[in-house]
Amino acid sequence: MLSTAFVIENRKSLCHSLGRPSRSDFVQLQFVEMIGVFMNKKLVKEFLIITFVIMLIFWGGCALISQIFNLTINNIFLRIMHIIGGFSPTIASYISLKRNNKVKNLKEWLKKIFDIKHNIWTYILVILFVLIYYVLGCAINGFKFGAPIFMLIVILPMMLFGGGNEEVGWRMILQPELEKKFGFHIATIFTSIIWWLWHLPIFFIIGTANANMNYFLFGIMCLTLCYALATIRKVSKGVFPCILTHCLINGLSAIFVFNYSLLSCCITLIVTIIVSILILNINKRYIR
Repeated sequence: MLSTAFVIENRKSLCHSLGRPSRSDFVQLQFVEMIGVFMNKKLVKEFLIITFVIMLIFWGGCALISQIFNLTINNIFLRIMHIIGGFSPTIASYISLKRNNKVKNLKEWLKKIFDIKHNIWTYILVILFVLIYYVLGCAINGFKFGAPIFMLIVILPMMLFGGGNEEVGWRMILQPELEKKFGFHIATIFTSIIWWLWHLPIFFIIGTANANMNYFLFGIMCLTLCYALATIRKVSKGVFPCILTHCLINGLSAIFVFNYSLLSCCITLIVTIIVSILILNINKRYIR
């Protein structure tokens, strides 16, 4: 798969060809521009293999030890394994992007991740999807306050290590690459299924928040969040707004506490999909 840099460079060279561009120049230019729309199968394959191998070793091992020896996540050894497993998409992101010449080094990779320069529209979308998730969840199920709201200042940065870090894999590699082959909606569904399956081992680690959740309701939530995050990714063309959204969703769960229900999960999913479609149509017609 040819790199984006190659495509841009060839586009420039063709556009600056001597004299009036010939028909063959336009054919070459069209071919070069089409290259970027094909899914990089090698990149996706490597990302998923590395992600799931690390996940199975650390989360799978953690779940096995927890169940056999009746140990909780409070065990320091299990806690370390749990953290490393949670970073499997993050680790896989850097390795696979480096191997496929998408980034030169760690500095360039981090620069792509922490690109915070996005327009106000992007950050409004972040707030909108977080509000949809919590307003509907709290309104339908009822809620109670957990930690004081000012604790979000402390909790939010911590969520970089408790969910937000995943986005450098799912939304920086998997979602956009799948979209090139399957389109937005199918790619989002595929990503949500993969994301859902990736979480499975932590439902068997005693003491985790997921251990007390219904795995199938969690699957609906995964699809809901995938639609929100994929929309933000498509509009912003960046991964940082997705990281921020994921951190807010996870962080606010310590402040606004409610139990999930099939009704609330389904309604939130439907509303999120409708809002997502509207936003993408508006973005396509009036903004881009």
